[in-house]
Amino acid sequence: MGPSVLIAGAGPSGLVLALILLQNGVSVRIINNELKHRIGSRGAGIQARTLELYEILGIFPDIRKAGEPVKSEGKPFSMAVYNPGKTEPTKLLPSNYVAPTPDTPHTYGLTLSQERHEEILREYLKDLSCTVELGCELRDFEQFTDHVVAHLVKTDADGQQQEERTKFDWLVGTDGAHSMVRKQLGLSFLGETRTEQNMALGDIVIENLDNKIWHTWNVPPKLIMLRANHSTSQVFTYVYTGRAGEKPLTREEFIEEFYALTGRRDLTFGENTWMSNYRPNVRMVDRMRDGRVFIAGDAAHCHTPSGAQGLNSSIQDAVNLGWKLAIVAKGLAPEALLDTYSEERIRVIAHMLQVTTKMHDKTWVHVPGAPADDESRWKRSPDLSMLGVNYCGSSIVLEGKDKGKAAAESNAYATAEGGRVQAAYRAPDAPGLVSVDDAQMTNLFSVFRATVHTVLVFGGDAAGRALVADVLGRLPKDTVQRWSSFATVLEDRAGHAYGGYGVEAGELTVVVVRPDGVIGAVVFEAEGVEAYFQRIFG
Repeated sequence: MGPSVLIAGAGPSGLVLALILLQNGVSVRIINNELKHRIGSRGAGIQARTLELYEILGIFPDIRKAGEPVKSEGKPFSMAVYNPGKTEPTKLLPSNYVAPTPDTPHTYGLTLSQERHEEILREYLKDLSCTVELGCELRDFEQFTDHVVAHLVKTDADGQQQEERTKFDWLVGTDGAHSMVRKQLGLSFLGETRTEQNMALGDIVIENLDNKIWHTWNVPPKLIMLRANHSTSQVFTYVYTGRAGEKPLTREEFIEEFYALTGRRDLTFGENTWMSNYRPNVRMVDRMRDGRVFIAGDAAHCHTPSGAQGLNSSIQDAVNLGWKLAIVAKGLAPEALLDTYSEERIRVIAHMLQVTTKMHDKTWVHVPGAPADDESRWKRSPDLSMLGVNYCGSSIVLEGKDKGKAAAESNAYATAEGGRVQAAYRAPDAPGLVSVDDAQMTNLFSVFRATVHTVLVFGGDAAGRALVADVLGRLPKDTVQRWSSFATVLEDRAGHAYGGYGVEAGELTVVVVRPDGVIGAVVFEAEGVEAYFQRIFG
């Protein structure tokens, strides 16, 4: 029997989706039409919320080891602002570091070249006996009521081609902004392309420049920003905007324009490892599922790189879809559950496009008469950490009675208020937990899994807990893990679980955490637990 799911496209969203499905025991084939893996920094910002998801997936240690913290306690400044011809900055912008807390261990993200990021994800897939098939293109597909037939063309290094038609249960297009899957489905991709805005991006080696801080020169309408890939590397990512002409820059042309704009001939340039010409393209679909076919990542939405939201939104698409597709593919939940992928993600993506477009205009678009040294263009909202991304109004989230119709219209990036955890928002961490069984220390992010719902039962009497246990015992096997006094007991010695979740000691409170780290329900009796899981498993 062949793989159950075909994933067309091997960027971060496709790789993460493959990892989640494999962890859930669903067979996968992931293909990429290019003969070699892409190089370059590209989407190098990994936001705090994505790091939390990577903890749940079990891959955070390797990502952290390879990445560079955007802000850290020992890093007082984040950017140097220069006047042309000056080697010393006229301004040093502070990093405004905020220390982590027990419920939020990641207050900032990491900078990590997308090239290395994808390599790490592929290593995890390899451990699960899955590799990306290079030179394998999805030409077209046919969709039926219970399967999809994909027309694939495989090209080897000598240019020899071999065609095949293969049946899969499901198809997911993570094949980029020019997605063939999206086009064949006929999905709308409404928005705008700003042809008048011409930007050059790339990676280049620069000697004699501090690699622990960002650097910028603004000579309106031109602006150049440099960001080191790592404090151990002299490879800098550059963004250059406001230049004339439509032709992509060569390495030599960029260097000469850099010298002319900055006057910094004390800097020496080395290899130009990656270069791209870019025009802002802001578009999104109105749905992300058509029968047995889905799209995710850039195939469903494209936007400016400002704020480092694109790659992270793409990964969060994959995490949202992954657990739902897994339990449907295994026959544990009805196909209707898959409609909530679009329902939950479209609202978030629409808000994200507004955020990134506004930020792009503030940072990169020259406004005549605006001061060249306006440092406000570099200030970033804490919302960009994506810790507030929520699914308020979702049909499968069991929200409190006080939410009402306003939930679906609430800010998709807003954090929960009120001191108690709320359904539809991220589940916080809680360190300092001790397993009564083996006295091992742990934290909730180590407990959560992308393969199961996690049910946290706080307080209550024996009778109330027994009723909850009865409900959970009737759910499909291996879909839920229980942490309470009737399953695995975790002692909250530091008080971070009760405190971070805003739960009163003694009161029976049940918090259901979905496999994507989102709180599906906060309820106070067994009937609420049953009502939530009825929405998932039917």
